[in-house]
Amino acid sequence: MKFINLKPYVFGVTFFVFSMGVAQTKSNLEKKEDTIAKPANLPLVDDDKIDIDFYGFIRHDAFYDTRQVIGAGENLVPLYPRDEQLDINGEDINDASQFHMLSVLSRAGIKLKGPDVLNAKTSGILEGEFFGSSEAGINQFRLRHAYIMLDWETTQLGLGQYWHPMVVLECLPNVVNYSTGSPIFALNRNPQIRLTQQLNSKFKVMAAAISQRDFTPDNTAYRNSGMPSLHLQLQYKSEKFVAGIAQQYENLKPQLSSGEAIQKSNERVESFTTMAYAALTTKPLKVSAAYTFAQNASSLVMLGGYVGYSRPDQVDVFKPMNTQSAWIDFQQLTNKKIALGLYAGLVNNNGVSDPIEGAVATTYGVTSAWGAVSASEGARSINQLYRVVPRIDFKLNKSIKFRFEIEHTAAEWGDAQIDGTGSGNEVTVNNNRFHLATFFTF
Repeated sequence: MKFINLKPYVFGVTFFVFSMGVAQTKSNLEKKEDTIAKPANLPLVDDDKIDIDFYGFIRHDAFYDTRQVIGAGENLVPLYPRDEQLDINGEDINDASQFHMLSVLSRAGIKLKGPDVLNAKTSGILEGEFFGSSEAGINQFRLRHAYIMLDWETTQLGLGQYWHPMVVLECLPNVVNYSTGSPIFALNRNPQIRLTQQLNSKFKVMAAAISQRDFTPDNTAYRNSGMPSLHLQLQYKSEKFVAGIAQQYENLKPQLSSGEAIQKSNERVESFTTMAYAALTTKPLKVSAAYTFAQNASSLVMLGGYVGYSRPDQVDVFKPMNTQSAWIDFQQLTNKKIALGLYAGLVNNNGVSDPIEGAVATTYGVTSAWGAVSASEGARSINQLYRVVPRIDFKLNKSIKFRFEIEHTAAEWGDAQIDGTGSGNEVTVNNNRFHLATFFTF
């Protein structure tokens, strides 16, 4: 008899019931607080009081693709249209439609406000969903955010898992799809320690030390590096305008040893990523845009990664692939029931700057694991991808909302080169996704 692992499901249900119970218990305790007898030597104080707010939504997604795609979560997150695959009659096998419906993006969370510590206000967020942590684990409960904040007058210290600092909440693509604009836009949630300093009323600077947990087939290279990724960001923010520039440095150690003779390896791969972004909010419209130059962009779920070069009697050498992307998003701001929007973006795979000729080349990273980039002979790699996504929102009331979009994505595939790009036998394939999402927010 095959036994099913019930732990993820039990945890998910327990989290939901616990959160509901805490909210109700909090309400009842506040009502009864004055009637509870207190010992004479214990004065009534609020120093240990914790406020808890429960929130979330039920979400249902129905989507139709005109072509087979490479994606995550049973293609709930479509990333790349699949390359042309011809049969013996010259027919493209991947030129076939697909349809699916899922509710795994339904979400639950709690927001916490605690007593002051070290003259700082304390707060936290704990949030999860049912997307799972792997393709096989879809429907299982997984952690999204577990983040603690200490706020002083002009300084904030954050610790835990939260959005990567390059996911700027004031400047986001407002697409319906769960990819949030990836692989053009940076997308990740990371364990981190983040320090934010408000310089004046409009400028702030952020510094963060980051590790990698989700969105990677293997985080061994990050753990063996012996150091976190380092992030620095400067932001200007006024009532209607936000702009900033961000810089990230990563130093990974992909292997401890390599070669047929098993030699100890001290080889590392360094990468630098820079992003500039801006968002303008007016009464009828919000316009957001960003440009990114990234190395090893797969750590941000973008097109890219890094390449390892193997040669006889030598340890493997690793080099980052270069990626450039740009996107713009138009969001209609209105109190009416219908709102329109448009997202458009482009990402280029520029490959390794100085590949090692004559070596056996292998790509690494989540983009490589998905099969979108390669440096191996006989394989295929994506050179560039663009996406255009018009959308419309229907808001029935404060709780119920429908969102619909048509996502057109085109990817150029070519024969894989040792720098990770595709050149020769290029073909551009297209996919149109029709996506309807329904929300019940609470």
